[in-house]
Amino acid sequence: MKPTLLTLSAMAFAIGSLSITNASAQDAPVDFEKQILPILDAKCMSCHAKEHEDNGRIKKPKSGLALDSATAIMKGGKVEPEKTVVAGKADESWLLKSLLLPEDDDMFMPPKGDHVTPEEQALIKQWIEQGANFGAWKGNE
Repeated sequence: MKPTLLTLSAMAFAIGSLSITNASAQDAPVDFEKQILPILDAKCMSCHAKEHEDNGRIKKPKSGLALDSATAIMKGGKVEPEKTVVAGKADESWLLKSLLLPEDDDMFMPPKGDHVTPEEQALIKQWIEQGANFGAWKGNE
């Protein structure tokens, strides 16, 4: 299902309404390795890790999107390449947009398992708005 104008409007509203109530927490830099990577590991990596062998079978990242290295995240996948994360622009970043779609949308992530909580969404938004700094983390390059 392609996002409709109504869906995109709802996403823009949801992105804009994500906030952290504690002003000092909002100003503190988000640590990718300590705060964002655990979310990606728990809720995204089972489908979005670079090509690897799993039980004797080659497993490729869904939609060509690997989230297990800084380079791969910034490169993006088949959908909106180079817009998975747009540093400083959460509203243009598909990583966040896909988390905010209605659950029945084909692009909603993650489609199975535990969904990303509103608090985790706000943290991802804050990290992107702060410039999507990976710190020293390079990942599986």
